[in-house]
Order: sequence, then C-alpha cells, then structure tokens
Amino acid sequence: MRNKEVIKSVILIIFVLFSVFMTYRVWTFTPELTDLESDMNAETPAIGPKISKPIDSVIMPLRIINRNGTDLKGTSNVEEIKKITDVMLDKDVKKVDILTSESAVQLDDLSERYTVLDFPDSVPSEMYLNQVLGLSMSNYPKINFDRILVDTKSTDRAIVYLLSENKQKAIKLQTTIKSHEFDKINKEAASKFKPYTSIITNQNTTNEINQIYAPETADNINIYRYVSNKISVSDLNDVILGDSVIARNNDNHVSTYNNNTGIATVNEKKQTYRYTNLSEDENNIKDLSKSISNSFKFINEHAGFTDEFRLFGTDPKQGNVNYKMFLNNYPVFDEDNLSSIEASWGRDTITEYNRGLITTGVAVPSKKESDEIPTAEEVRFNLASNAEIDFNKVTNFAIGYDLSLPVDDIDNLQDTIEFTPKWYIKYDGEWKQYENGGLK
Repeated sequence: MRNKEVIKSVILIIFVLFSVFMTYRVWTFTPELTDLESDMNAETPAIGPKISKPIDSVIMPLRIINRNGTDLKGTSNVEEIKKITDVMLDKDVKKVDILTSESAVQLDDLSERYTVLDFPDSVPSEMYLNQVLGLSMSNYPKINFDRILVDTKSTDRAIVYLLSENKQKAIKLQTTIKSHEFDKINKEAASKFKPYTSIITNQNTTNEINQIYAPETADNINIYRYVSNKISVSDLNDVILGDSVIARNNDNHVSTYNNNTGIATVNEKKQTYRYTNLSEDENNIKDLSKSISNSFKFINEHAGFTDEFRLFGTDPKQGNVNYKMFLNNYPVFDEDNLSSIEASWGRDTITEYNRGLITTGVAVPSKKESDEIPTAEEVRFNLASNAEIDFNKVTNFAIGYDLSLPVDDIDNLQDTIEFTPKWYIKYDGEWKQYENGGLK
C-alpha cells in the first residue's frame, strides 16, 4: 500500500513539473523567422503594398542552359530557374581555386555536360555567394562574374565555376552540393526547356564556355496591354526627401523638390523621377557589392519593387546598379527608362535614385498582333553581315519587351501601357533593340 502511495506521489510530481515546463515554453516561445525577409518596417514610408522581395528573386540569372556536347536546351522561366538555384542554397565549399589567363581562361577539368547560369551583367562574387546563395566558406573570393557553370558529371559533388566578364579569370569551387540531387531537380525542370543556340561573335566566344546563348525561336510571345497605375510623387518624396520638402514648379511639365541634402526632379510628361544626393562626396570609393546590397535593401524597405524587377546592369567602376522590370520572364526596355530603377550608394546613404512612375495594373485585351519575330540565327546573320556593326562588340542576345504608351487608349477612360516583343542585343556594353538587320 505504501509503495502505491509513493508511486502516485512520483507521478503527480512528474505531471506538475511537466506542466511548469510547458507553461514556461508557452510564455517564452519565439516563432522562427529566419526564412522571412526583415526589410519591412511598419514605420518606414512606402510607395506600394509592403511586400518584401527575397534577394534571390531580384539577383538571379537571366537564363539557364543545359549543355551536353552540342545539344543545348534552356529557359528564362523564373520558376524553373529558381528550382535549380534553390538546390545550391546554404551548402559548404570545401576548396577554392583561382584560375587566370591572359586571354580566355581554360577549364581543363570541365566535363562535356554542364549547366550554365547566365547573368545579364557583372555580379560581385563575394556578395552573390554569401548573401544570395548563402554558401559557407572561410574566405569569399572577389571577382565580378556574369556566368556560372555547374559540373555534376565529373564527381559526386558538384564543381561550380564563376567566370569573369572578360573571361580571363575564373573561380573553381568544390562544393557539398550532391550531384545526383542537382541532376534530379535539373531533369524535372528541363522537361520545360526549349532548344537554344550558341553564337560566336569574337575570339573569346570561340571557346565553348564563353559562347553567347539565345533561344532558337521566339514562339508564342504576344503583345500585352495593361492599365497603368502611377506611383504617388508625394509618397516617393516622403521616402526620399523626408518631411522637409520644398517644392518648385518649372515649365514643360517638370517639377523639382529638394531638402537640405538633395534634389528630386519629376518629369510629368515622361513619368520619371530622378534624385541626386548633393551632400555625398563624389570622390567616395565606389563599391559594387555595397551598392547592390544597400540599394536592394533600400528599395525593398519602401516597397519600391512595384513589379517584377531583377538586377540587370552594373557599373563596377562607378558602383551604379540598374534593376529592370520583367514581364512573363522577359526584360522590359524603353527609351525613357520607365522600366528601370537606377541606384548608386555612397558612404552612408543613397546618392542616385532614378525610376519610372508607371506600374502595371489590370491586363486588358489587345487587338494588335505581334510582327513575326526572326530566329536567333537570322538575327545573328543579319548583324554579322551589317557593315555598320562591329560584330566583335556583340556580347549578348535576349528576347524582351518594348514598353510604349499608346495614344489610342481604350475609350480614353484609362491610361494603358503596351508591351511588344522584340530582340535586344548587348552591343559595346549597351542593350539596343534589333530592327531590320540593324540596331536602334
């Protein structure tokens, strides 16, 4: 009988202690927030709904290509790209080798089957490997790259190469990415890939790893029309200039606003906003990694990525960055930079911030049909045959949309914007529209 009472007392004590422990856990519970972006702050002014963008959805490849000998298949579809890049997240790097050459670097250990992650412009390796992919490394190598190669055939752990824009330097990373896992996800995504072609334009691109890639054809790309929304200039001034704003109206639909450190110019006809911080020293050291990281956070904090935007252009010498609007996985271009967000970071704050004031609203039917888009081979042949074009200066091909503001708005009730598919060519460092065998 006495033993039973002892057992009951022990059980009761255990229940009491368990109850105390669970009460403590409830009161001290903190939810896991590591997967959430921390850039949103309720106190920060914003120009749109406060939806934070993950950094790997803004700084990402333009396209992915699987190469197996001469067989090329690729895509610019963001969902398929993300499936593949997600396999590379948060892995370890066991060894780093730096490869250099006075001409084009050679990758002697690269197999005949590999995956290409193609970027539209240079990206700092230390920023991308650390902040975007989250690779664990003892020391992050520093080059500006525009292409990544992933070789999963050579070993059971993927070998990753980062190629510099001039192709004279490469970083070789021996990773813990399991080759069979990468291949499995890649195979699933590749079921939606389309035939791609490689293009040789100069001596560098005769090397297989440096060739230019483009989809063979531009099938099923239509003209799109959207009701346009306009960003409030007042909201944007709250973000950029703060409370002490002085407004000065000028002629020709141009208004200026300033505070004690900077000036903003709004062109109401072109629907553009340009800001310059006058207090920053022009002689500040330009750091591309800092400009990308800080400008991304700055724009994200005030919900500035109002459509789908991706990092598209960089200037390593000046530290300037350009985020471009994308529509249906293709970049958007226009003469007045309505589709771009240009930013530069100084020592402590933003020094330049230029953007369009137009965003896409509801899609509306378009009665216009797109002109037949030539194949990549037709574009290549016409450009190579054009005596006015130095074909050696061609460094990239892409299908994109030309953004325009149609005059014949539907019923004149709402402003609309129109997106027409075109070929775009990166020529001598600038993206130009292909038209009738030439560039405009």
